[in-house]
Amino acid sequence: MKGDTASKAELLKAADLSRVYRGGKGVFGINLALEPGEVVGLMGPNGSGKTTLLRMLATASTPTSGSVSWFGNSNSREPSVRRRLGVVLDQAAHFEQMTGYQNAWFFAHQFGIPPELARGRLDELFRWSGIWEARDQLVREYSLGMKRRLNLVEALVHRPQILLLDEPSLALDYRAELDLIERLQLLTLTGTAIVLATNDVHLAERLSDRILFLHQGNVIREGRVPDLLTELAGSKEVQLQMSSPVSLDKVRALPSVQAANVEGDTVHIVLARGANPAEVLAVLNGTADLVSNMRVRRPNLGDVFLKLTGVALPATHD
Repeated sequence: MKGDTASKAELLKAADLSRVYRGGKGVFGINLALEPGEVVGLMGPNGSGKTTLLRMLATASTPTSGSVSWFGNSNSREPSVRRRLGVVLDQAAHFEQMTGYQNAWFFAHQFGIPPELARGRLDELFRWSGIWEARDQLVREYSLGMKRRLNLVEALVHRPQILLLDEPSLALDYRAELDLIERLQLLTLTGTAIVLATNDVHLAERLSDRILFLHQGNVIREGRVPDLLTELAGSKEVQLQMSSPVSLDKVRALPSVQAANVEGDTVHIVLARGANPAEVLAVLNGTADLVSNMRVRRPNLGDVFLKLTGVALPATHD
């Protein structure tokens, strides 16, 4: 069980892990330990380093410096390491001229699963994922959402000890996302550990034990989900949909405003406990008539990131 001292063996450990690209971008000095049954969320805007980090943890990329060990083994080419990893990356490779079932069968065979056992697992996973009816359809005819579901089938068929997932809810509808959450929660109860790169706040809050906020390749904050959310207890987020651009300088100068940023045509403002959203509209003065829609809701992990950096996470599900 999580937190049990008897299960403190680390399945994965990254020490001072960096990968630097030309131009100086990448990820720098990441430290991460993963225990059985634990879910660690990686959150940050596009270009923050989430995918780069996940690819190194998945043995798909080589670090510039630092080290990673899996199950006590630091050899990323060791087959016994890769067989115990389940991976869904942002750019998944499929055989487009093969059916979905043939693709998944190939993965099961690569992991050494006996045919009869593979057949039973694949049948269950195809039904769970909602692509049972499309199992004999060519993958080139699949939608993005169907391909993402096939990715999940392939990552789960061998029952890995570590799951590394890059935006697993991308292109999934709400029902499918709930099914995914339930499946992953059940896996953690059996000891599977998960590293989840996502800006889907709902998914991150429901699943993650800890969050690493990444910004410009660095971990700027790490903490348990309840502790991070407690920092904004009593706060509220105001979302203003604007019909024209506005300056936020006066808004940010308000004592009650903890953070403010623009994403597309929407202004995100985090207000301190007890603050009245009308204060913001008053400061906008003559531009208030440019507000086409206003919404107030409780703060979430995206608001924590906004408060830390002044940068809003890309919108996903709400």
